[in-house]
Amino acid sequence: MNHLRQGLLAASLLLVLSGCAMETRQEAEQRLQGRTGGAPTGEAAAVAQPDAGKLTSVQFYVPSEKENAISVLDVVSGKRVGRIPVSEAPSTVIFSSTMREAYAANMNSSTISIINTQTLKVVKEVPVGPMPHGLALSPDNKTLYVAAVAGQFIYLVDTKEGKEAGTIDLGTGAKTNYLALFGNRLYVSDHENSKVYVINVKTQQVELTIDTGKTPRAVKLSGDGKTLYVPTAGAGKLELYDTTSGKLIRAVDAVPGATDVVVAEDGATAWVTGMEGNAVALVDLTAGKVVQTLSGLPGARHIAFNRQESKVYVTLSGSDETVVIDTAKREVIDRIKVGGTPHGIQLKALPGIGGSC
Repeated sequence: MNHLRQGLLAASLLLVLSGCAMETRQEAEQRLQGRTGGAPTGEAAAVAQPDAGKLTSVQFYVPSEKENAISVLDVVSGKRVGRIPVSEAPSTVIFSSTMREAYAANMNSSTISIINTQTLKVVKEVPVGPMPHGLALSPDNKTLYVAAVAGQFIYLVDTKEGKEAGTIDLGTGAKTNYLALFGNRLYVSDHENSKVYVINVKTQQVELTIDTGKTPRAVKLSGDGKTLYVPTAGAGKLELYDTTSGKLIRAVDAVPGATDVVVAEDGATAWVTGMEGNAVALVDLTAGKVVQTLSGLPGARHIAFNRQESKVYVTLSGSDETVVIDTAKREVIDRIKVGGTPHGIQLKALPGIGGSC
């Protein structure tokens, strides 16, 4: 009997914490509106939603360059429920593993905003190099790696002290852009020189340089770290590389201006955005070809899965929206208005919370 009671208590607690599993979209909207009878709009929506800073909420953060702010999107309701003012032209954002802190790269002010995700306030601005863009965080949350588009350095930020703690020099002429971290290896795309540098973060030395197609942008890694995925904007391809040898495995014609990619957990398919192509392509990685292209998506920039990979969210820098694509139906099912010129997008979700979102 005690075991039964304990099981019921655990199940009840799970339902309370994971809201998404049982909560309908309508119920979520009522929760987020605080039962006021009307949905607030614009900046009022950001301050009127009591759950926008709730740690267990499943959300996307979307930095908007022209608004100098981050939009907080509630996954269940599909609404913008919060707005976090930051510094000038925020581009990308990343979370600590506890989801209590977010770090935003502000290109025009050359700073990193450290954000408390519960108060939705910036607690510190950390100066770094010119035009910070790509971000990666060490597994222990202690070191933030920052790529500065205008220079050859990776900047290291001590997250506890909230200050710059050194640089990694990639050499004269290098231009850093996007980052991906796996184990002790940091992958850095160089859009001007069409390369990806592989840095050993312990020695802070480049141990491998991969020549890519023209204008590599975002870099992503497979779950086992063996495959590197590189969308190349100038070539319009999705390129796959062996991370041990640096050799090209396959290059797939994807979409003009290929910008970002998410790869399904089973490794069979990938969704690729094309900023200049105003489109998103679904790629069959086994067959090595595009199986569907969704067009009419102005400035399709960055992309993220929800937890179940049933949807992908894409920022549209040309229409100030984030669109939601149903991955089974392969069609746009929702459009969420965000701030001017949205750039990156990142999921905030604690492990085991909101599993069906």
